[in-house]
Amino acid sequence: MSDNEMIVNDKPEFESRLLAALSHGSIFLQGAGIIVGVVVYLTQRDRSKYAAFQALQAAVFQLISMILVVGMWIVWTFFYMLSLIPVIQASEAAPNAPPPPIFWVGMGSMVIPFMVMIVIGLYGLWAAFRSLQGKDFRYLIIGSALEKAGL
Repeated sequence: MSDNEMIVNDKPEFESRLLAALSHGSIFLQGAGIIVGVVVYLTQRDRSKYAAFQALQAAVFQLISMILVVGMWIVWTFFYMLSLIPVIQASEAAPNAPPPPIFWVGMGSMVIPFMVMIVIGLYGLWAAFRSLQGKDFRYLIIGSALEKAGL
């Protein structure tokens, strides 16, 4: 925290906590939340180390999360398209036959990226909640890596 930031009861001032929480909570803006984190980081790095560091963590976490989720959807789409080959072949042989089991496996596997998205979102909300409380929240791996990098 900078010298000019008021601290009450060992907590950063409310504005810093609010900006940090908004940076973390913006994970639900899907991609645009990265911009929120970067803007808060750039505007607060000279005013509040707390808000700046929390915003930077949020932006990096959201960027990595977005890459992970998009990658998962690309992989799911590839395998889902492969599962349609037997469906097309079966529909030509017997038009009224139900889809083969591999089709339902493909449809059911859609749950995996959705669950990852939910977990990521809840983790971001937890970070927002802890930041609003004034706690020094650290994302696993990301927080310590950014701290070691001196950012």
